[in-house]
This record gives sequence, structure tokens and C-alpha cells, in this order.
Amino acid sequence: MRFFNTLSLEKAFESMEERNKINLKTEIVALEDSMGRTLSEDIISSINLPSFNRSTVDGYAVDVRDVFGASETFPSPLTLLGEVEMGKTASVKIQRGACVYVPTGGMVPQGADGVVMIEDCEELLDEILIGKGISAFSNMILTGDELKEGEVLVKAGERISAAHIGVLASVGLEKVPVLEKMKFAVISTGDEIVPLGSTLKKGEVYDINTHIISALVCEAGGEVVSTTLVRDNMELLRESLQSSLQRAHVILISGGSSVGVRDFTEKAIEDMGGELFIHGIAVKPGKPTIAASWKDRLIFGLPGHPQSAANVFRCLVEPALTKKAKKSVFARLG
Repeated sequence: MRFFNTLSLEKAFESMEERNKINLKTEIVALEDSMGRTLSEDIISSINLPSFNRSTVDGYAVDVRDVFGASETFPSPLTLLGEVEMGKTASVKIQRGACVYVPTGGMVPQGADGVVMIEDCEELLDEILIGKGISAFSNMILTGDELKEGEVLVKAGERISAAHIGVLASVGLEKVPVLEKMKFAVISTGDEIVPLGSTLKKGEVYDINTHIISALVCEAGGEVVSTTLVRDNMELLRESLQSSLQRAHVILISGGSSVGVRDFTEKAIEDMGGELFIHGIAVKPGKPTIAASWKDRLIFGLPGHPQSAANVFRCLVEPALTKKAKKSVFARLG
């Protein structure tokens, strides 16, 4: 009888790193289609954000020296030169003793180094009485405060999130370079497995693994290009494996990975010229796991039990192929 040559999870990761020769191509996609995709290169800002000094309040742009010490009791009177319109360049330049009305988000005129909130001001004919002193750059966002031209916005290898999309849209990026989705083929094996919708006979069970593994692949950002349900037959498994290797980067075979008389996964892989580098990992549930390489493809033999198969995908396949960071969780057993 054969026995497993069980590897620790860390050793399994090292073996995967050495043999993973999958080379994903770059695709250019619209920003709205990039959610969850992996960037293939750094995205660098081509502009400053904001691209002008901007007011964060409705108020009056001033030279702060003119309002030093101003209060409700002793307001500073300033001449109103006009107002700034939203979305337009401020054409008026601030002079000592003068001010300009600026709406929230509007451009702060040249010569101003602060904005007094409208609540702290009072209009009196052609003058504005400033009832509160402010420090330099109060109620302003300066050019480049949020993002600077040449700054790396998102690094290559990161999966694009909703927050990333907001940042990329803010610099006007319409298209982004991403890696093509890693393609997976899922093969479920077993004489007792029947498709969903069939009438169960005694001793039969519905095909859970195809669906849970496919869902896990999609959740990890991959693409399932084929699914096959195969009986415990060496020739059928070999044919399905051969077909899958022509279409997918990664083949996931559930069932048949142990060392029983009807566990054909190892033999089918070797017959195809695949090189096994893992047969057994120190994970429970999930010990009878196989990993093999064939040219630039990877093949995994997952345990047949749905929970075990899902566990192996989560702790080995997904983090090894997507470089997703592993998390340690400490809990007290009940």
C-alpha cells in the first residue's frame, strides 16, 4: 500500500512557487469593467489633485493678514471685489484690504491664503465685515494636497476595489491595464455523483463540488472555462484531463486523490506527462491533496468531500495563485 508524503503548508507553498510558470497576458479594460481585476502595472497620476487651490466652505477669500485679530466686536471691513463661479477660473486677484466670495469647491483667487466662512461674515453695502480671524490656508485644499503628479496611485498586482475606482476616476483614467483572468477547469469524479436536477437513486449524491469549487474560483477572481462530471474510469478521466489542459491554466480535480484502488487522479496525471510535486499536505480536512505541473499548467487533485475540497482551495490554491495574503485567526476552542 502507498502512503502520503505529507508536506507542511509552508513547504507546499514553496513547491508551488518553484513550479508555477503560468504567464497571464495584459488586457486593457474600461474603468467600469475593472472591478476585482488585478492590475498588470503601476498606475501613476498624470495630474495634481486638486489642480488648483480650492475652498472647502462657502465664504470669502482673504489675505489672512487683513483679518488678524478680527472678532464679532471688532470686525475687519474688506472691500468685496466680486465672486468666483463654480467650474471657472478665478479672474480676480486678491489685494490687501479686499476679498472675493468663493463657493464650496470653487477656486481660491490668486493672492488669497485663507477663506473665512460666510457664517462669520456680514455684508454691509460694498464691504464685508469679517468677524473672525483665521490662520494661513484655513478652509482650503492646496494644489496637489490629495494627489501629486507622478505619484503611484495603485501598484501592480493589486486587485481593484471600489475605492481604487474612485481614485482612478478622480484623475480622469478611462481605461486600465489588467491581467487576464486565470482560467480554471473543474473536473468532479465519482460513480456516485449525479448532476443537479436528476432523480437520486440509493447510494447516489448530487454534484456539490463542481458548484462550490466554481463559486470559489469566481470569488477569487478567476474564470471557470469548463466543468466536467466523470465516473471512476481511468480512460474517461484521462480524456477529460487532456481536453481541460488545452483550455485552462489550472485544472481542479475533485475526488480520486487518495491512495485507494479506485483513486485514479495520480495515474491519469502521470500518463499525461505531468510531474507530481505534492501528494499530501498537513491540513485537516484536506490531507489527500495532489499538485502537479504540466508544461505551464498546474493540476490539483482535491479531496472528494466538499468541505475538504473547499478548505484546500482556500488555504493552498487561492493564496498560492493569487498571492492573496494569508490571515491568522486565533480562537479559543469551545
